[in-house]
Amino acid sequence: MDGEIKKIVFTPSLFYHYSICPHWIWNDIYGDPEKKKEISEFTSKILEEGVLHEEKYIQGLDAVKIETKDVAEGFKETLKHMKKGAPLIYQGSIQAEIDGVQFRGRPDLLEKHDGKSQFGNWFYAPVDIKSSRELKPEHLMQLALYGMILERIQNFFPEEVSIINRDFTHVRHILTLLDRDKTKKKINDILAVIRGAKPPLTLTSACHNSNPWWGECLKEAVEKNDLALIYNFNSKAFDDLRANGINTVADLAHADLSLLPKIRFASPEVLDKKRMQAKALIEKKVIRLSSIEMPEAPLKIFFDIEGDPFLNVEYLFGFWISEAGRDPYYKYFLAEKPEEEGKMWQEFLLWVKNLPENYKVYHYHHYESVKLKQLGERYSRIPELQIFENSMFDMAKMVMESVIFPVYFYSIKDIAKYLGFSWRHEKAGGAQSILWYEEWLEKKDRGVLEDVIKYNEDDVRATEFLYEWLKNPQNNK
Repeated sequence: MDGEIKKIVFTPSLFYHYSICPHWIWNDIYGDPEKKKEISEFTSKILEEGVLHEEKYIQGLDAVKIETKDVAEGFKETLKHMKKGAPLIYQGSIQAEIDGVQFRGRPDLLEKHDGKSQFGNWFYAPVDIKSSRELKPEHLMQLALYGMILERIQNFFPEEVSIINRDFTHVRHILTLLDRDKTKKKINDILAVIRGAKPPLTLTSACHNSNPWWGECLKEAVEKNDLALIYNFNSKAFDDLRANGINTVADLAHADLSLLPKIRFASPEVLDKKRMQAKALIEKKVIRLSSIEMPEAPLKIFFDIEGDPFLNVEYLFGFWISEAGRDPYYKYFLAEKPEEEGKMWQEFLLWVKNLPENYKVYHYHHYESVKLKQLGERYSRIPELQIFENSMFDMAKMVMESVIFPVYFYSIKDIAKYLGFSWRHEKAGGAQSILWYEEWLEKKDRGVLEDVIKYNEDDVRATEFLYEWLKNPQNNK
């Protein structure tokens, strides 16, 4: 690590905070603590699920558990068991000073392996218990950091590390020199922020959903008219534009793109589209890039699925149905408890089987298509389901290709709200729907279940609202 740094304690949680938003770390140190919000209920739920997953895995596991939360005592206790050669240590506390920085961590498990270390004919490798299925970049860096600390403790770097995933499967990985170099670079990036180097602004959905400083990030970006307000742009492209003097939305809107060098992850076509997005934000108006040809049918079905990733269940299929000669109406299929998902699926298939020949299904983004395929594989398929799937039209693709909205995010809620649609519940959102569903399962309050249903109805009505707006070429709010 570079530089002489004193009294800095580096823990693996910093990798997570940095991956969500580097400003999380900066604001924790230099920001006004009064402006920091509580983490969202949904983020709390994710953390809670991780703890429950870990507790479930370790039940009955034959491991030495380090009970104390005191860092010094925990480290002393962990070293004692490492020296004794305990096969498995749970919640061991490890630490080492490297280049003036105190690195600390508590790997979920320290696993004994045959080999040479200062302890004898064995060494320890870190294992973390994660609720995801795959090894994510921040997991890898966390494990590499544990390896670097363990190298100082046992005079041996454990190259093979692993996570226990949500299916309780060991996902193993051999740490390469490239992995270690990337981890060291990320550590130095984080240390620079800790020292006071304020990172460039980035407004991502992860920051929006999980960063307790999101409000401050957005406020600063708006006040500065910062380039970060441009939607869905690669961070390296941002870096290159800033290096060429383009720091604000106005800078991009008025830039002569032909004078720019090659911008990473941004073709000339992408840059031109982002320039138009900047103009849309400045002028607060919609820009239509091309004519929109929406598929038509006598029967129009607007479709949205609500699912719970923690329980691995799709619990509500909702439809807003518009057909000639009849007022539009809402129809839904509901699994009031997770084990009724299969029953809900069969009810849905029976309905699909009796649909008329000529219809179109409109949805926003790919979630519905993916889940229909998964549920068909999980339960059963009928020939009419393929007809239903072939009739589906993803309006998000049409929006991305044909229209630029003056909004910071392109979810159905951001766009429909901009166009004038409103949801009945102030907390309405996909994450909130999951929290409501789980509250219903726990408390059996039908009022809460009604909130789930009403939210889904508003979602499919918003999809129709957007459809009607898109098909009218005169609409240019």
